[in-house]
Amino acid sequence: MAGFTSTEVFSPYECDQLAIKVAGESAYTEDDCVGKLTVERETKTVTKKCRGFVKKRKTKVTGNGTITLSMHVKLDLYRKLHAMVSDGLQDGVYAFDNTVPMPECSIAARVKDEDDNIMFKGFPRCKIEEVGQLSVENGSDEVAEVEIKLSYMPDDYGKGEYEALADELSGTVLTKENWMTTFSSEKAQKTDG
Repeated sequence: MAGFTSTEVFSPYECDQLAIKVAGESAYTEDDCVGKLTVERETKTVTKKCRGFVKKRKTKVTGNGTITLSMHVKLDLYRKLHAMVSDGLQDGVYAFDNTVPMPECSIAARVKDEDDNIMFKGFPRCKIEEVGQLSVENGSDEVAEVEIKLSYMPDDYGKGEYEALADELSGTVLTKENWMTTFSSEKAQKTDG
């Protein structure tokens, strides 16, 4: 039986796996309690005018954009993403430090459609764009998710976002078995041989 291909309709329905690797870390941290994943891509439009009328228009993606995650995030990962520090503080105490910039991170996601076909997404260069507000509602019937807003930017190859259908991944370096634990720009490139 042939697998799902890009000639068929893929309608993203569920992000059932998410992993984030903070710069300097050797491994991705999985955090699968994602309520919503939103990606906004930035475009640039160039127009050519003749006597005041638009004669030609070209629009391209810039490789930049924003990612908004609504999720229940592991505390250790949250602290790393937000550059919270404990140096010079008592054991167990962390703080936001205005002298420490937010670190870059990579994001890998597994997205399913309504028929459980799988698409992998990869964002190699991301950074926290804004620290969300803290909101605690006493007596609530639901535990609120944390909203994390990141910006993403192009990598050394000029690409900011990667994707692959699980059934079309045929490489030996980046596979459907290891995308969520080893995704990187370098591994996504075609190798000679």
